[in-house]
Amino acid sequence: MRRGGFALVAALWLLVALSAVGLEFSLRARARHLAAANTLEAGRAAPAAAAGLADAQALLAGLAREPALPGHTDADRWFDPWAQPQVLLLDSLKQGDSRVRVTLRDAGAALNLPRATEDELRRLLVALRVDAGAADRLAQAIMDWQDADDLHRARGAERDDYLRAGRAALPANRSFDRITDLRYVMGMTPDIYRRLRPCLTLLGTGQVNLNAADQPVLLALPGMTEQAVTVLLRRRTGHRPIRSLEELTNELPTAPRAELQAHLPELSARAAFETREVVAVANAWTDGSPVHVTATALFARAGENAVLVWRSVR
Repeated sequence: MRRGGFALVAALWLLVALSAVGLEFSLRARARHLAAANTLEAGRAAPAAAAGLADAQALLAGLAREPALPGHTDADRWFDPWAQPQVLLLDSLKQGDSRVRVTLRDAGAALNLPRATEDELRRLLVALRVDAGAADRLAQAIMDWQDADDLHRARGAERDDYLRAGRAALPANRSFDRITDLRYVMGMTPDIYRRLRPCLTLLGTGQVNLNAADQPVLLALPGMTEQAVTVLLRRRTGHRPIRSLEELTNELPTAPRAELQAHLPELSARAAFETREVVAVANAWTDGSPVHVTATALFARAGENAVLVWRSVR
């Protein structure tokens, strides 16, 4: 009886082991099948994303040649044919068995992170209602993350600080590859990141379009005061964009005018008054599939053309 009982237990364990092996093979096969299916669906969606970018480029080129297209006939478009590209949203388009949705954004509506100075980052954070002390520390930590050395600023953070804190992500000592990497900077919180993310870009020449940027981005620029930003936003609301720093200066009271004039060389190098660069994002998917392919491009206006400067597909 004892020998028979052992045999039964052994048989049961063998059955369990074989079931586990079978389950493992089944799960691996399913994972390989899903990976292959995802790759196939991504391959079908990628051409749709590329077609979406091509449509965006054609639209921008058409606007550069003929600003007064139907629905965009206001006189200011002759001054800036790409004004407010976010309102030129391309609806969900059908490309074969895939769909693609394209969004456009003025690259100059955000502060260019690789080209931003420490002072600009500090002013931007303060404009986003971050405590002045926290804004100072965070601005220095962001600059330390990007610079090529391991010497931290007075209130910044470098590799040794992250190691002591047990951080998994360490400073790259180069420009950010993705805006999302800002989440790993010492001192960054989810709330600050949520407010900061829409104000930043990695693309473009770094010039800020004074007729497109939101209040926090405008306040980050040298010499810009609350009064100057109020003038810009009022003119924008009235569809009368500012076309030069001289024009802006003439509308300011004495103190903010003096502040702007004191920083005129710096501001002149950073300011633009029309949309010269547009970021296009094409998100494509196959009907019924959870797999999405995102293609991003930067287009620059050159005469009557929309020139592709940079493109990425993920």
